[in-house]
Amino acid sequence: MDRRNLAVAFEAHALAEPTATALVVGDERWSRADITDLASRVAGLLVELGARPGDAVVSQYHTDAPDIAVALAAARLGCTFVPVPIRLGPLEFSYVLELVDPVLLVLRDVALAEQLDVPSGTAVRSSDEVAGGASLTVPVADEPPGQVPVIGFTSGSTGRPKGVMHGWAQMSWVRQFLTDLVDLRPGESICVAGAGGGVPGFTFYTYLGLASGAPIVQAEKWDPRQVLRLMARESCVWSTMVPTMMYMLLEARKADPELPLPTSMRGVSMGGAFMATDLIRRARDELGLEVLRVYAMAECMMACQMRRSDPESDRNEFDGWPGPGADVAVFDDQRKRVPPGTVGELGLKGPSLFEGYLGDPDGKPTRMTPDDFFLSGDMGRLTPGGFVKVVGRKKDLIIRGGFNIDPVEIEELLRSLDGVRDVAVIGYPDERLGERACAVLVVQDGVDYGVQDLARHLLAVGLSKEKLPERVVCTTEVPRSPDGKVLKAKLREQVLSQP
Repeated sequence: MDRRNLAVAFEAHALAEPTATALVVGDERWSRADITDLASRVAGLLVELGARPGDAVVSQYHTDAPDIAVALAAARLGCTFVPVPIRLGPLEFSYVLELVDPVLLVLRDVALAEQLDVPSGTAVRSSDEVAGGASLTVPVADEPPGQVPVIGFTSGSTGRPKGVMHGWAQMSWVRQFLTDLVDLRPGESICVAGAGGGVPGFTFYTYLGLASGAPIVQAEKWDPRQVLRLMARESCVWSTMVPTMMYMLLEARKADPELPLPTSMRGVSMGGAFMATDLIRRARDELGLEVLRVYAMAECMMACQMRRSDPESDRNEFDGWPGPGADVAVFDDQRKRVPPGTVGELGLKGPSLFEGYLGDPDGKPTRMTPDDFFLSGDMGRLTPGGFVKVVGRKKDLIIRGGFNIDPVEIEELLRSLDGVRDVAVIGYPDERLGERACAVLVVQDGVDYGVQDLARHLLAVGLSKEKLPERVVCTTEVPRSPDGKVLKAKLREQVLSQP
C-alpha cells in the first residue's frame, strides 16, 4: 500500500511540473511552485519555533493557500497536523488545544485567541502572517515510531469532540479509491464543496488533490452559483458534499437557468445525511450530476461507496458497498452477526480504519467486535447483493412505551410535504411512555403544519399510528455540524427549552 507523506507526494508533482495549477479559490490561482514557496516559509517559522517530529500544529482549516502550506510544512517536519473546522466553538476548540498542546496555532483572526485557553507554549499566528517569513528548505523528517500525521476532531454533537487519528496509509488508500472511482487523471480538477476540516475533508480535498496532482478548486465562500460556475470553468470531474449542498445547487440553477452546467463532472460522492431519491434524480436530470451515495465516518473514511457502473435503481436507493480490502457486517446487541435483510448495527473494517482516539486508548477497542469490525453506532442492513442501506443512528431511536420508532423513516415521509425544506425527528421525554416523537420542520415562509396535518399525511402513506409525531415545531433552520450533519442533541435542547 502507498504510504507516502503528503509533502513527498506533492513534491514529486511540483518538481515535474512546477507551473501547473495546484489551487484555485474564486478568481485567484496558485501554481505548484507558489504553494511550495509558501510551505517553505511556514517550515521556516516552525523551525524558528523549535518544532520537532511528533509536535502538533493546529490550524483553522478552509483549504486555502496558507492552510495547505501549513499542512505541507507540518508533514515535511514530521509534525502532527490538526485541521480544525472554522466553525468549531471556543469551548470545544479549547478542549482540542488542551488535548493536543500544539507548538503552533493558526487562526483566521488572532483575536479569537482571547476566547480560547491557549497553552502557554503555543505560538499563535494568523493565516495571513503564517507564511510571511523567510523561506527555508528542509529535508523531509524521519517520523518517530507511532507518529500520527493527522488528527481530526469529531463535530462534538454529544459531549466533547474526539480526536480521530489517521496515518498516511489510510489517506493513501482513500486517494486511490477515489481516483479509481471517477478515473481521475493527472491535471484534472476536483471541487471543494465544504471547508475541508477534519480528517475526511482534509483527505478528500487536500490529500487527494496534492498527492494526485489534481488542481483543488473552491469558491471563496459557499455560494452555489459560484460553485456551479467554477465547476464548469475549471472542468472539475469530482466533488463530495452533503445533501443540503446539492439541494442548494439545484435551487440556484432553478432560479437562474443561465448558470452553466458542470458537464465535466463524472461523479459527486454524497453522504452525511438522509438523501431523498427525488434529490438524486433531480441532480441527474437538472444538473447532469451523477450522485454516488457514500457511507463512511471519520473513523473509517470512504468505507462504502456506490459506483458509476452500478444500476441506476441501486444508485438511487443504496448507500454503497465496500471498497477494495474493506468489509461491512451487521450486528445485534450481543455483537453477533445477523443475516442480510436484518437491521442491526453496522460494523466496518478495512484499510481506512483509524488508528484510535487521541487520549482515549480504550475508545477504539471497546467498539471492536471479536472479528475486528468497528461498531459504527449506525443502524442499517445489507442486501443479498452486498449493498448497504443505512436506516439511522442507534442512539437516535425513539422508544415510545417499548415501541421502537426509527426517526429516518418518518423524516423520509415528511420531506414530500409542500413547503418543507428539511426535517429532523427527535425524541423528547414523557413520564408515562418514556419518550414521544417530535417533528422539527424547516419550512418556507408562510408555511405551517400542526400535529393533525402530519398525522393525516403519514397515515395516508401507510405509517403505523404508534409512530406518529406528537409534537411539531416549524422553524427556519436546524443546527448542523461543520460536515453538515444535524446536531440532534443540540436540537433536542432547543426544543425542550421552548414552552
